[in-house]
Amino acid sequence: MLQLLLLKAKPTKKGKGGKKGRKGRPKDDDDVEYTAPKPVLGPTYLSNQQIEEEIKCLQIFIDNEPKEETTLEEISELLKKQLDDKYCKALDEEVRKKTLKSSKSQQKADEDTINNLYNTIILCEKGLKVFEDLSTRAQVEKHILKTLGLDLTKATFSKLAEEHDCPFQGDNMKLDSIVAYLPKNAKQFATAIITAVTSGTNVQEFIENYTELTDPQYTQLLVKKLDKKKERNMVFTQKQALLEQLKTEQKSADLLNISCNLIFIKQQSTLLHVPGRCISSVVKLISKDFPGPQLETINSSLSSVVAELKGESQMSDDAKQALRDLVTEVVFGKQTAEEE
Repeated sequence: MLQLLLLKAKPTKKGKGGKKGRKGRPKDDDDVEYTAPKPVLGPTYLSNQQIEEEIKCLQIFIDNEPKEETTLEEISELLKKQLDDKYCKALDEEVRKKTLKSSKSQQKADEDTINNLYNTIILCEKGLKVFEDLSTRAQVEKHILKTLGLDLTKATFSKLAEEHDCPFQGDNMKLDSIVAYLPKNAKQFATAIITAVTSGTNVQEFIENYTELTDPQYTQLLVKKLDKKKERNMVFTQKQALLEQLKTEQKSADLLNISCNLIFIKQQSTLLHVPGRCISSVVKLISKDFPGPQLETINSSLSSVVAELKGESQMSDDAKQALRDLVTEVVFGKQTAEEE
């Protein structure tokens, strides 16, 4: 009988004859203006008394008297409990789905950030071979590790802390403290990575230890190496971003840095990431095959930047434009920056 009680009868009402009012509602000549009811927002609940009234309208109670031991109040309480349970279960399931979707989206965003940093370091490491001077190369490697390497380490260790229930997360995250919570065989790689980003000068060793630490046996993170197609896409994307900066950059030191990066990408098909004190070495490296006018322009730009940093003089707008035109000529041919 309970199943029959769960069925709510919906008696149909026949409309009166006459003109049709708004929404196709029958309307008599002397009928009042029809106002549409306001929509009900969110879930609504019936009280026990309202449920009792609904039950009374069921055909089974119109045709048959209920047994004395089963009152309308008892039935309504039973129905209300069942309806509340169903609603709570449906709500919990909806919250669970939304939480899972949000968690997956965040995981994907974190993996994208980590993979971008990881592959940027790999591309920068490829460019190290052109630095023949060991002192300069050591400075560049140290810079890569203390900037890109440290950012990658923090992002990765943050995910490892979550996965292995480490209390040091977020702003309170301490790299050394997280090591203790990692699997035994992973600790040596984590320790080597921390050493690399604090005092190391070997990017290749950092990459090797990082690859071991992010093996699927230690983490759920999906870290993927670049294939040739994705490598070209990354280099192209970085090149386009630098070209946009080249058009508008007014600070002479930053303009020279952008110019060196673009010429390096053109010559080596990989990325450059060096500290400011190594720019003069980069200028010497990228300009060794320049013809006279180009060599004069880039050396003059370097001298102007050095003088400006010392507070002796400012790089003129004409000199900045000459540097932009030089870069455009090297990267694209004889076009000027405006034409590009």
